[in-house]
Amino acid sequence: MICPPGYDFAAHIHTYQWKDLNICLDVNSGAIHLLDEIGLHLVEVLAQNQGDEQAALSVCSRAYPEAEALEALDDIRQAVLEEALFSNPQDIRFDYSSLGVKALCLNVAHLCNMKCRYCFASQGDFGRGKALMPFEVGRQAIDFLLEQSGPVRRLEVDFFGGEPLLNIKVVKQLVDYGEQAASERGKQIHFTLTTNGLLLDDDINRFILDKQLSVVLSMDGRPETHDFNRPLSDGSGSYSRVLPRFKDLVGLKPVSYYIRGTFARHTLDFASDYRHLADLGFDSISLEPAVGTGKEFALQESDLPEVLAEYERLVDLILEYRRAGRDVSFFHFNLNLQQGPCLAKRMTGCGAGVEYLAVTPEGDLYPCHQLVGEEGFYMGNVANSPLDQEIRRKLAGSHMANKAECMRCWARNFCGGGCHANNYLSQGTLLQPNPVTCAMHRKRVEAGIYLELRRANSSSGN
Repeated sequence: MICPPGYDFAAHIHTYQWKDLNICLDVNSGAIHLLDEIGLHLVEVLAQNQGDEQAALSVCSRAYPEAEALEALDDIRQAVLEEALFSNPQDIRFDYSSLGVKALCLNVAHLCNMKCRYCFASQGDFGRGKALMPFEVGRQAIDFLLEQSGPVRRLEVDFFGGEPLLNIKVVKQLVDYGEQAASERGKQIHFTLTTNGLLLDDDINRFILDKQLSVVLSMDGRPETHDFNRPLSDGSGSYSRVLPRFKDLVGLKPVSYYIRGTFARHTLDFASDYRHLADLGFDSISLEPAVGTGKEFALQESDLPEVLAEYERLVDLILEYRRAGRDVSFFHFNLNLQQGPCLAKRMTGCGAGVEYLAVTPEGDLYPCHQLVGEEGFYMGNVANSPLDQEIRRKLAGSHMANKAECMRCWARNFCGGGCHANNYLSQGTLLQPNPVTCAMHRKRVEAGIYLELRRANSSSGN
């Protein structure tokens, strides 16, 4: 036997073909193997025969010369010895609830100057009424983060909404305060601003550059796509208003940016929107699927064939740009295969409710921005309430190891068990992943691996 009795091949090995490449992922080690035809056949036959070498060799020898089959088997044995194939799962027990808070989403504006059709936040106020965060609440939130972060030195704060630039005075005050307060404690806060762009101007652009804010710029693609999805409050389109502002800001080279769009059931040809954004000169692009319970916009199982085919089309587009000398990225294909996420990240995804919290304009704490206002997820207030440890333990216990379905999924280490909010809002429980989201994620992982292998082959001259 080439591996221990009872080895779960379906959970620990994934083989697939993408165009010209035969690919094998060893899930536990993270090793990726490029296989020739006989190697792919042999790995798959070994999996079908529970690692029985003689049975697999007998099957392969019917299709290939025995000497070639033996050589391929020797290569596989060597990979097994190096723990790069048929490797065993790691011991993933750890006290996740003991980790400190290291990131906050500050909803500085429950107010918006757009009326996006798919908005999960009820056009900006999260169903809680319009409000702007006072400086004092934001200051208390930053103090809370510094106190709750323990030994973590590098912290994150994302200004979110609604539209945070409707509260730009407080945003500026909080960046200044956060820089000073963090420095006094030997820490550093990196700030991110998510904006629809309508209020960007020269003064705000200078502030973004001077303070080295990362920016997430909301734009959905082609004019007809963007204007339908993201109208102004009076119903007119916003594309012509935001595009020149985004181009001006990106042209100034902020420390980091990406264009963040959404595709929904009526815009499943999102690769065309990606091409449009790339042709405008944007190099960092993310197009997120609309998910949740609303059947008008949220993707359904019946949409999957078209969506998965569109991801394949997107891979072809990215390779087309590479051949033309442009390295245009797609957020969900960026897997960082050389280093990869730490164990906690692999197990828990974004860390909502434990390492990451959202703060409303009143200072109320929730696990993340998508769960703001959801019954049963209020976790306290930055002013005077202790963090609700019961809810925190509930979120901490919703990690991948407690999701049986996830532990048998080959893409688990690129996922962390799925988005807590998406799971809860679509399935009614934190412990059941959304199958539509899972199918899309597995396709994106396959695409990301393929693109990295193509890049490696290109750089090596193959």
